[in-house]
Order: sequence, then C-alpha cells, then structure tokens
Amino acid sequence: MGEVKAREVGAVDMMCYLFTPKREKEAFETKADEFRIMARTVLSYYAGKEYHEAKAPRPGRTPEQFVASMDKEGIDKTLICTNKMYSYTKKIPIGGMYYQEEDVYEAIKDHPGRLYGLAGYDPLKIHESVAKVEKAVKEWGFRGVYIHTYGYGLRPDDRKYYPLYETCLSLDIPVSVQVGHSLELLPSEVGRPIYLDEVALDFPGLVLIGSHTGWPWCDELIAMAYKHENVYMDVAAHRPKYWEPTTLKNVDGRLRTKTVWGTNGAQNFLDDWDELPIRDEAKRLVLRENAIRLYKL
Repeated sequence: MGEVKAREVGAVDMMCYLFTPKREKEAFETKADEFRIMARTVLSYYAGKEYHEAKAPRPGRTPEQFVASMDKEGIDKTLICTNKMYSYTKKIPIGGMYYQEEDVYEAIKDHPGRLYGLAGYDPLKIHESVAKVEKAVKEWGFRGVYIHTYGYGLRPDDRKYYPLYETCLSLDIPVSVQVGHSLELLPSEVGRPIYLDEVALDFPGLVLIGSHTGWPWCDELIAMAYKHENVYMDVAAHRPKYWEPTTLKNVDGRLRTKTVWGTNGAQNFLDDWDELPIRDEAKRLVLRENAIRLYKL
C-alpha cells in the first residue's frame, strides 16, 4: 500500500471526455439510443438502482470549473480526447460523443500546462480525419490521438486505420485505442486487445496504448504490452478495487513502467489506490510519470 497517497503524486488523467455544456446538450438531443439504453440497463437496473429518464441535459462545466475540480481531486494534468463515436445500428454519429478537434481546442486553450488535447479519427472520412490530426498537433499542440472503433465495426488492425498510424508515426505522437468489451450496445469483438498485435508489428516505432484494461480480455492486453516495446496498457474507466487480479499484479509489477491511468470522464477513484497492494514506485509511474514521458508533457 505504501506511504504515498495517490492524490499527492500529481496525477495525469490521460483519457477524459469533453466536459462542456455544448457537448452535454448534444448528448441529450442525439437520435442515437446507445447511451439511453445503457443508462436504464447497465447503469441502473443491473446495478440495483432506480432509473429516471433525463428531462434536461446535464449542466456540463466551463474550463475554469473543470480545472478547479482537478485541483480538488489531486489531478495535475488532463488530456481531453476528441471522440468520434458512431452508432452501429443507426449508422450515424452519436451526438455528444462525436465532436471536433476545434471543440476540444476551445476548451483547453486558456489552460496550458493543465489541459491538453487528443485528436480523434473517423475511418469513414480518412483524408479529412488525417488532415484534422495534423492541424491539431502542428497548430494547437495536441499530444496524441484517441480512437473508438466499435460503432464502425472495424478492428484496430483494419487497413482503414493505417493512414492514421502512418500520420501519427510521422508526427511522433501516441495512439490510444479503446479495447475490451463495449458497455454500450456496440459490437465488442472488434475491441479484443489481440488485434493490436499486427499493428505493433507493422508500426514498431508507433506508441500504441490499449485503453480500459481490455476487460474481459485483460490477459490479451497484458500479453501485448509485455510482448511489444511499443504497446502500453491504460487502466482508465475501471475502478481499481474491481480490477482483475492479473491486472493489479501487472500494474504493481512488470508493467508498472508501461501502464497509464485515466478517468474516462467519470469519478477518479484515486483513493482506491491507497487501499490496494500497490507500491509507491508503481503509483508514481502509473498515475503520473509514464504519461509525462509518453505524451511529452
């Protein structure tokens, strides 16, 4: 458990969604059903909670309010991802979870050193997406790319993603890929971490980060991060006290230099870290130092 408290290491949240009122309004008004269904099933009924349909958008936060919450929670830096989430059934962007790099830049621009941007990628708009990545990195200082493949029904090793990988390799920035099952009603098979294997072989100089622990295929993500020099593991979104034993063992052990952490825009659960058998060295590495190194913060 160690002597260092997780809230005292200057944590870097390397995976957070946009927090603005505009995004919350778009999420409330979207014609896509994935998040409404998830709210009444996985997040309510199956969790033993009563479901109440939202009557209005959540308020969201201004950048100043968000940074103040970071100070309160013990988070030093946050990377805001540009999400490009797509509805598998309706074949439309999911409002509030599909937004542009410009939206992220507007939210982060007045807080250098605290807020950073990650570009997104839509594999149905390859040339446009690559151009947006280049602009975001070269003009706005974005530090990487985050991709969400599920709604497109495409694995990370699909060749529609290869132009992105080439671009990120030339820009020397990491690509974070959500892996594991999809909590939303999107196909999960495309998220198996083993599909990072061929990408890592084809792009050995590209840093690939498998996000969200890879559950329920945690061992696949551990294997990829252990096998490939350029593959890393991210434990965003999953509360530490519910991690699989192999995940906890590797966070504190052989993958402590190859794991990063993020909130997924939810409660950070940093206090869990102080109740688990995680050494001080691993806390500092996973919660801060690895992200500082990978994203050149």
